Amino acid sequence: MKKFLSFIGIFIIGFAIWFSFFKTYDHQIKFEVNLPAGSFYHMALDSSMWGEQKFKINDKVLFKSIQMQTTINQKPFELLWQFENVNDTNAKVYLYYKNKENSFKERYQSLFNQSQNLDSLVRLSKTFKKQANIFSEMFKLEINGIENVEESAYLYVQHTSLRSEKAGDMMKSNPFLFIKNRDSLVTKTGNTFVKVDYWNPETDSISFRYAFPVKSQEEYPIDKFVQADTIQKHQALKATFYGNYSISDQAWIALYQYAKRKNIDIELTPIEIYYNNPMLGGDDKKWKAEIFMPLKKQQL
Repeated sequence: MKKFLSFIGIFIIGFAIWFSFFKTYDHQIKFEVNLPAGSFYHMALDSSMWGEQKFKINDKVLFKSIQMQTTINQKPFELLWQFENVNDTNAKVYLYYKNKENSFKERYQSLFNQSQNLDSLVRLSKTFKKQANIFSEMFKLEINGIENVEESAYLYVQHTSLRSEKAGDMMKSNPFLFIKNRDSLVTKTGNTFVKVDYWNPETDSISFRYAFPVKSQEEYPIDKFVQADTIQKHQALKATFYGNYSISDQAWIALYQYAKRKNIDIELTPIEIYYNNPMLGGDDKKWKAEIFMPLKKQQL
């Protein structure tokens, strides 16, 4: 019995020393959102989500974690966000924090729910969770698996911008692109699409082609704005998206993380095919797009 009590006493003392002096962060807050981890990652980095509150990024791991400095109740804090996918469309969020001014006091006050700073961070977490779930209601996506993309000739207008600017660039292309079909210079054979040549998930910079498929012909009506090319038949990881096309690239993030989890080698050059005309209006939650993330070609 004495040995047991001695063991318990040593354990308690050891735990108290670890908790007081060696525990990395003072406390953690955990919650779940109806978004893929990568989507919430971008939300946490979005300065508009923070209002007037300033923050500085110390470190980040793409779609997995963000370490930052900010001020809570006029005190300097270090925050660590970590993100973990539950499935294709939901994620767990862990928010760790450390009071840089008085960590020792903070962790004991937080342990017994006596910290005003903890209350502020809980409110912050609830705000992020609410906004994430509101955003999730704007679209629906499902990952369908591996399918073929068929060969097709197409006309396109090239753009280089950011992922967030894609929709605006597409709209600017319409006068140059669709006049070719209107004036019977080509025969349009399918739905409008975007073919991405380059996407850097770290910076969200992209280069893409806004296009529509056409019947093959010997010569195409190209000019300084409009060019022609052919998509070669290939295999791709497919997702189906319902929602406004300005945010259809949320499917890129979901496909990227799905491929990582399933050890599928992909090229970051997605193709988005649009089945509705936004110019006709209607309920944008019913707009359909299919997104194809090409598989890497096997090296011989």
